Amino acid sequence: MIHLEGRCSQAGTQSCMECNCPSLEYWCEDCLGSDLFCSTCVLSAHVRHPLHRLQRWNGEYFEQVSLKSLGLHIQLGHTAGQVCLNPHRAFNNDFVIIDTHGIHEVSLDFCDCATAKSHVQQLLRITWFPSTTSDPKTAATLCVLKQYHLLSFESKVSAFEFYHTLRRMSDNTSLLPVKWRHLKILKRSGQGHDPSGIDGTAEGDCAVLCPACPHPGKNLPANWKNGP
Repeated sequence: MIHLEGRCSQAGTQSCMECNCPSLEYWCEDCLGSDLFCSTCVLSAHVRHPLHRLQRWNGEYFEQVSLKSLGLHIQLGHTAGQVCLNPHRAFNNDFVIIDTHGIHEVSLDFCDCATAKSHVQQLLRITWFPSTTSDPKTAATLCVLKQYHLLSFESKVSAFEFYHTLRRMSDNTSLLPVKWRHLKILKRSGQGHDPSGIDGTAEGDCAVLCPACPHPGKNLPANWKNGP
């Protein structure tokens, strides 16, 4: 397992396993083996596997990277690699796919050629189930739907728990909720009204007083020190 944390058996290799170019950065978590490839080769190998998860060696460790960020584009209504003469870009170029190993943002075009099927049919034909029948922006693979169907029977897992499991498989750091909670607690503690802003927050300023604990001047009698 430690062997897989670094560049594995390719630590001394300086060229791509496929084309021998001097760029050796990318590893696919879902493909067989731990070979490293250049960006061009890893893209060509994933034209038919657009939901695979990639990692990039940054010189010190592997970091998550998406196929979308490398330029992979999914064209519906045609066979993989075929050019569409009338593509229709999905909403904001941020189409979301829910799969068995996580939640993915992909770059996707529908086909708007004269003989093209509806957007819903185009998604279904590649086994992606759209979240809505009108201008879909999210879809789930049939595999993940079948998986949830069986898990709901066998383990009584809820849709909420299943979704958050997939979310953690995509990003287990949960940085965005932590940032949001931090900003909310600063707001509730009144730091937004401090002229110095967040930088003026002193230790204990965001602490919430416990109403059950004794607080002089609040829930203790004036002579509490001399009480029996």
